[in-house]
Amino acid sequence: MTKTNNCTGMKRKLLIPLFLLLVSSVHAQLNNSWIDYNKTYYKFRLGKDTLCRIPQTVLSASGLGTANAESFQLWRNGEQVRIYTSVATGPMSVGDYIEFWGLMNDGKPDNQLYRDPANFQLADRYSLETDTVAYFLTVNPAGGNLRYTNAVNPSPGSATPDPYFMRKIDYYYKTQVCRGVARVVGEYIYSSAYDDGEGWSTYDIVPNFDFTQEIFNLNVYTAGPANGLSIRANVFGNADNPRNLRIKIFPNVVVYSGSMPFFVQNRVNLNNLPLSLLQNPDNVPIYIEDSSGNTNDRLVLASLGITYPAKFNFNNQRNFSFDLEPSSTGNYLLIDNVNYGSAAPVLYD
Repeated sequence: MTKTNNCTGMKRKLLIPLFLLLVSSVHAQLNNSWIDYNKTYYKFRLGKDTLCRIPQTVLSASGLGTANAESFQLWRNGEQVRIYTSVATGPMSVGDYIEFWGLMNDGKPDNQLYRDPANFQLADRYSLETDTVAYFLTVNPAGGNLRYTNAVNPSPGSATPDPYFMRKIDYYYKTQVCRGVARVVGEYIYSSAYDDGEGWSTYDIVPNFDFTQEIFNLNVYTAGPANGLSIRANVFGNADNPRNLRIKIFPNVVVYSGSMPFFVQNRVNLNNLPLSLLQNPDNVPIYIEDSSGNTNDRLVLASLGITYPAKFNFNNQRNFSFDLEPSSTGNYLLIDNVNYGSAAPVLYD
């Protein structure tokens, strides 16, 4: 069974939080155009990315037991969230539920706090304020409520399975808060505004001590595009010194070297790299190097990622997100190594 209208591949057998719904009086606030003040909103909080389920018993205990399934509507940060209901229409019975892919709070709402929102934020995966986001469930009989819908998988017939997909792996670091640009007047002075380079990052990376990110379980499809490797990194100079930034694959293969002096942010995007750089189809170490001549220099890394052709092997994970290129004929997928237990896996599209 496939539920359509999202881009996340997962199955239903996941850790599923059960929510206590609280009636919330929503007051006027910025970005409040989504609020209908004639409706009651039931508020719950979420602090991690996970598949979420609200059972009918929780709905009933909150006074929503007679609401029709098609009338439920869910909101997060001013945007409607697409949901799946175990029955498409009518009242829910015991055993029914609302299901959706829940997201923790991220740094996207922080963006408008920066003096230059387009350029200053290092990465938007983590918020500088809180990891916890508020969801609001309401009943909207007027319709227009976003849904996943069941779709029947057709027989593949003589179709050939897709041999690979372009897998994206991204790491976002949350070891310290980089305070951004400083003015050096005997000591480092920072602006009280959200400034260039301010955000969560790695610890300070100093000369002669490379930062290493080793990536395992790649399952590289070695017959994929010859130049199908991409590498990206968001880096910030965290001291008032000249320096060069180097990015290496394996200890000695330099894929990028460039000047990055003083308090400068560098968003590196390296595309069309040889796939042969992934010498081991199962793992790769990536090194971030500060090659300054000043041993007291430092830089920080906010995010690091790669894209490459991968086999449909999901490494025994309970959920797995992946992207496919648009297709006018659809896709035939044979997926290996999914940890779905005794329940049939579900693909959210």
